Amino acid sequence: MKKPLDNLSRRNFLALGGGIIGTLSVACGTKEPAKEPAVALENQADAGAVEFPQDIPYAGFRVGVQSYCFREFKTREVLIESLHSLGLAHIEIWPDGHLPVDTPEPEIAEAVKLFLDQGVTIDACGVVDFPNDEAQCRKIFEYAKKLGVIAISAGPVHEALPLMVKLTAEYGLPIAIHNHGPQDKLFGTSELIRQYLAPLPSSVGLCVDTGHFQRVGEDPLAVITEFADRVHGVHLKDMVQGANGEWEDRIVGKGNLDLPALMKKLKEIGFNGYFSLEYESDPSDPLPAMRQCLQELRTACEGLA
Repeated sequence: MKKPLDNLSRRNFLALGGGIIGTLSVACGTKEPAKEPAVALENQADAGAVEFPQDIPYAGFRVGVQSYCFREFKTREVLIESLHSLGLAHIEIWPDGHLPVDTPEPEIAEAVKLFLDQGVTIDACGVVDFPNDEAQCRKIFEYAKKLGVIAISAGPVHEALPLMVKLTAEYGLPIAIHNHGPQDKLFGTSELIRQYLAPLPSSVGLCVDTGHFQRVGEDPLAVITEFADRVHGVHLKDMVQGANGEWEDRIVGKGNLDLPALMKKLKEIGFNGYFSLEYESDPSDPLPAMRQCLQELRTACEGLA
């Protein structure tokens, strides 16, 4: 039997309603999102213009979570409840589990409104695979635009890179290619990233997964330094190799990741993309460990604002 997601029950959450977090209309200085969702969508994609009080403890970084952390909990209400419980205002949607790309447009609009009305922005979606097929790729970009994201966490095949250049320019929406560790033969190492992205504009960029770079023996800080103009997103995790050779999650900063140095480097490069905590262990009860991760992150951000 699954454990409940924390002591805050859904009944209590619904009773509290939107009062838990200030509405997005206050943050944006626009009309209420419930009445003008299109305006809210336009604003949430502009990372430089919107400020959220939830980001203050994190030196202004747009700290959210990858919804894959809640893969055993499928409802959007639980995602929102969890974000409120963690004191965060941003989420990266895992389409396969929480809002598929082929979801009908009215349901997408309803989902976006639900998040915005509760003070949560959908900052990214993914990781989404891009084949060398313009119709399929365009469908993903249309989906992402409807969500109002900052960037798309992406896994394009090499042959699709010219399409990525074309569509990022057309839609004004960057992709952030996600590294997936030793099994990733497309973009799993800095050498592969260098080889395939060097000739391309920075709109074809990176989602730096710190844990997966650890798995291939690379320092994520070195990757961020080298590709600073391409870093559109970060998946924050800290992984160590156990005695049996398997890689395991640790509370961020408690494994091999130099968390204060990472945050300092991101501040130095002026990073303002999506920043998703992705603690993949304990999927039936992820909140306790995620709270510890966020406490370590707040400590690492002290003095950076």
